[in-house]
Amino acid sequence: MIKKKQLYKIFFKQKLSLYIFLILFISTFNILSHFVEKKILGSFSIFGDFLIYRCAGLKYLTNESPYGINKLQECLNSYPNSLEFFYSPITLSFFSLFGYIDLNTSLWIWGIFVLFGLFSIIYFSYKFFSNNTSFFIFLLIFFFSFGGLNWTGLITGNISIIIYGLLSLGIFFLHKEKKVHFYSLIILVSIIKPTYIIFILLPLFISSIKEVKNIIFFLTIFLIVYLFSYLQNPILFNEFINHLIYGRSDNFTKIFGEGFGLFSLINFLSDNLFQSIQLKSDLIKNFLWLSICSLIFLYSFLITTGKQNKDLFSKNIAFGICVLTFCYPILKHYECFLVVPSMFFLINSSKINIKFLLLILMFGFHDKHTLILVLTSILMLEFYFNKKSLKI
Repeated sequence: MIKKKQLYKIFFKQKLSLYIFLILFISTFNILSHFVEKKILGSFSIFGDFLIYRCAGLKYLTNESPYGINKLQECLNSYPNSLEFFYSPITLSFFSLFGYIDLNTSLWIWGIFVLFGLFSIIYFSYKFFSNNTSFFIFLLIFFFSFGGLNWTGLITGNISIIIYGLLSLGIFFLHKEKKVHFYSLIILVSIIKPTYIIFILLPLFISSIKEVKNIIFFLTIFLIVYLFSYLQNPILFNEFINHLIYGRSDNFTKIFGEGFGLFSLINFLSDNLFQSIQLKSDLIKNFLWLSICSLIFLYSFLITTGKQNKDLFSKNIAFGICVLTFCYPILKHYECFLVVPSMFFLINSSKINIKFLLLILMFGFHDKHTLILVLTSILMLEFYFNKKSLKI
């Protein structure tokens, strides 16, 4: 007669991983079925975000500013509200090139850029964060975790695919200790969108405090590039800055929704829990966000100091990506291309039983906010289990 302990061992202890990946397979089937119904059999088109970039380029060709509320409404044929263009004025010269090409050809060319970016992300993510997982399973995890955040980012054709492809290549250069190459790529992606400059801090998770000198130097280059952009066209640059401010306003988020990162969480708490003390000031929100991020980063740096070697490269980089993504301002679904494989690597490398719960949350919950729950849990676990390495 089989005892209860034997039953537990047969159906749970040995088969638990199989059950968890079964959840991933079911989730993948559900997401792909929805994609076939809406995108292939339906009337929705892919690469919708690229249309915004092309319309901005068309505006630039006619000496008009693409920055402003509903400035792209006519081009996008979107009423009463249209999506907005939030990328730097420097990118307009590039996007304007698509104005000389018909739409179908432009979409094919953009698709090539996207595929190169996607290949870079997957190749280097698998190289550093697969943890001996089969390539097929890794692809399912990459695309369909958290309800398919990365799959959604892919079909929208957002430029972040290309950006994270360059960041993935930068991680490879960090591994090869070619830091100038890494910083050059960070400057490049930050020229596209300034908030990506946060990833310039990534080397601190694998290097000593001496790396601050390089960070300051390349930050100065970043500022000089944007100063040049301002001097080239002050009016257009000011419109760009004002539009970025509008993108974080309540008016914008009421129409298009907000992200799901730390800053969005602070927004939610201030609007719903702290009404009695009227925590409405953007200055206070920004101060809270900056303070929390500074404390998290300082603590993260302290627990990684002294453990920076080749053997721990993947772990420290994955941890660094999680920290910086958690602090990324206005996190969107298309900013998850690197954090999803990083989270899986840290969870799968853990030896605690709670990792199975975190994997279930990753694979089974079709909700972007679950990512922040799991990400917060990972950071808390890393902080707790590495606290002995603090050198204060």
